[in-house]
Amino acid sequence: MLVFTNRDTRAAADASAFKRSFQPGATLLSAATVASAGGSFALDGLQSGISDDQALQALVPVFGGNQPVLVYLHGNNNSPADCFERCARLEEIYGCAVVGFSWPSEGALSSGEDPPGLPVPQAASDDDDEEGLAGVNGSNRTDGWVQRKIQRYWQAKMNASAGVDALARFLRLLATARLYVHQQPMSLAAHSLGAHFLQNTIEVSGATEALGAQHNIALLAPCCRASGHETWLAKLAPRGQVFITFNQGDIVLYGARIADHDQPKLGAEPDGRLVAPKVRYVSFTNAPLEFGGHHYFVRKKLPKDQRKVFGRMFSSERDIREDQGEYPRKVYPLGCDADGATCYMAKP
Repeated sequence: MLVFTNRDTRAAADASAFKRSFQPGATLLSAATVASAGGSFALDGLQSGISDDQALQALVPVFGGNQPVLVYLHGNNNSPADCFERCARLEEIYGCAVVGFSWPSEGALSSGEDPPGLPVPQAASDDDDEEGLAGVNGSNRTDGWVQRKIQRYWQAKMNASAGVDALARFLRLLATARLYVHQQPMSLAAHSLGAHFLQNTIEVSGATEALGAQHNIALLAPCCRASGHETWLAKLAPRGQVFITFNQGDIVLYGARIADHDQPKLGAEPDGRLVAPKVRYVSFTNAPLEFGGHHYFVRKKLPKDQRKVFGRMFSSERDIREDQGEYPRKVYPLGCDADGATCYMAKP
């Protein structure tokens, strides 16, 4: 799989090649081919400070292959190795050629150092993965170990804001390669805080136009403000559909809500809906999910109906094949609202 990054890089053949540091406001990108190797990941052909021509040379074979292309933008507190593992998992489950984007989401400063005054961790688990915010609630919000999680989450949001120019360049390069080859379709999946990153990036010149080359755009458990989301969501105009998945029982997004001073998150319960022909909200509330219900698109023993829905999103297909006489309950177990805006994987 091919992975791009706006992180600083160093000469190495493993995940350590992608550093925690980055250059705020820069369009600098690097890229490498990543392969699984004995339980870890090996990097080949690392190109630091990749030029547009070099990037296109790397992308063209992906679009000229025999699999639909899925672009994956990860969420909060994903190390490079976490990004590689998730991309490999998506390839394994859905049979797509995945192009990942690794960004500095671990909550470090642009220098790669921890923010000053960060509480000392009590245990190694205090610096855990994207599930870290699941332990945050109203009664422990000011505890030191919880504040460490919250402050690192805030810094990750700042890093996303400082990386929009690099992500916008990446999106433009993807669109150029897709239109040049014009063979395999392409869809974008942005998970959790990755949706916040995308939301900020569409304000950069050319980014929204570049997203027009995507077939589907899937916002998976999006960790961004629910209130008023219709305004920026309306700016997304892919060739196919825009999907927003949500789960009221998502404990990670509940923790993010507490961290952001009781700000409801789009991936937990949309506040209002954008009713538009290409927009589909998908409720996973009360559906069979892993504990906490945050990364249900890559869970183990994925139910057949969920695999079908995500498989179509990620493979640049329509969710409901109306041209083949398919009706909502053939895809969504509880069907859809009359206006088609929201479909249900379980009784809400």
